[in-house]
Amino acid sequence: MTRPMGFILVTILLDAMGFGLIVPVLPHLVERLLGQGPAAAGNAFGILVALYAAMLFLCAPVIGRLSDRFGRRPVILLALAGAALDQVVAATAGSLWLLMVARALAGACGANAAAASAYVADVTPPEHRAKAFGLAGAMFGLGFVLGPALGGMLGDLGPRVPFWVAAGLTALNFLWGLVVLPESLAPALRRPFTLGALNPLAGLIGWRRSRLITGLLGAIFCYMLAQSAVQATWVLFTAMQLGWGPGETGLSLAFLGVASALSQVVVAPAAIRRIGEPAAMLLGLACTVAACIGYSQATQGWHIYAVTGLIVVAVITGPAAQAIITRAVSKGEQGQLQGTITATTSLGAIAGTLLGAAIFSYFAAPDAPLHLPGAAFLFAALLTLVAMACLAYALGGRRVPMRADNRA
Repeated sequence: MTRPMGFILVTILLDAMGFGLIVPVLPHLVERLLGQGPAAAGNAFGILVALYAAMLFLCAPVIGRLSDRFGRRPVILLALAGAALDQVVAATAGSLWLLMVARALAGACGANAAAASAYVADVTPPEHRAKAFGLAGAMFGLGFVLGPALGGMLGDLGPRVPFWVAAGLTALNFLWGLVVLPESLAPALRRPFTLGALNPLAGLIGWRRSRLITGLLGAIFCYMLAQSAVQATWVLFTAMQLGWGPGETGLSLAFLGVASALSQVVVAPAAIRRIGEPAAMLLGLACTVAACIGYSQATQGWHIYAVTGLIVVAVITGPAAQAIITRAVSKGEQGQLQGTITATTSLGAIAGTLLGAAIFSYFAAPDAPLHLPGAAFLFAALLTLVAMACLAYALGGRRVPMRADNRA
């Protein structure tokens, strides 16, 4: 592995860790700033989460297009500097509005994922992209496992400590990038930046000319809707259905995170090499459907862990989708494409979280016409079936080439 690729992977890991670090302490910091109880803090916390997600959605296409215009290196480094700054602002915030400014800046800088993914596509031959994006996904998943655990421990020292640690790690990563990160996009391949790029929906509309990209974006959106619906209700479902407390729930999430990360490094490349990217994506979606149905029917703890065998295969969906879709555009369009993908997944995460929570609340209520705590999981299975239909539309009966072409 090259040093630049190692830097990108560490950046993805630290981005996820930085987000996870503050999750356990952010509600407590909001409570302290407001000087009120959990109820008022809960509303403010919801606004902060929504603000972060909204800025990520709005800025990802812009960041991607900027990296197509000015190159990946300056955009990635500038976003890292901004991320360190937003964490310092949050760590020193003396009012809620200043914390809101910090979280808005965090969402904007979090859109750096678009430029980082474009960098991965730039430096990786098409036939190896599934493995590279699998590594990136593994780092992201590992960061979400390590971040909250470390954040919880640091939070015992004070609700501002995790922000300072996140700022320090990000600053060190920025300095490392100054030394080891070369530019991956040659000036001759760069594209002009127009005001139309400021419209987050422009990217989605712009790709309508490509059936492959439109279909795959639809599949990615539905897949993220499904995943977010599951994540939003996991703690509530396991508490109601299995009687789990924070310890059991945390252990299950850590187990799933580690298993998923290892799968993206080991299982995904092997499966894609064996059966090809389209078939691997279809297999991953099929296993997701089966896993969601399995989770919905779980009545004992070991059922959850048994279904994890399906998840190990299901997580090949992401790397396979990235490998397919990045073949469809030139190097100079990778930033725009990755920005659109990041915005699509962000929108799916927002909608999926809201829908999953609403479905659980309705079917788990004592007066529900049908008491079905696992309804959100069944909804996720249905959404994944729609994702499979989108994949079929994208491929349109055509076989996606497995070797590099002159566009990649």
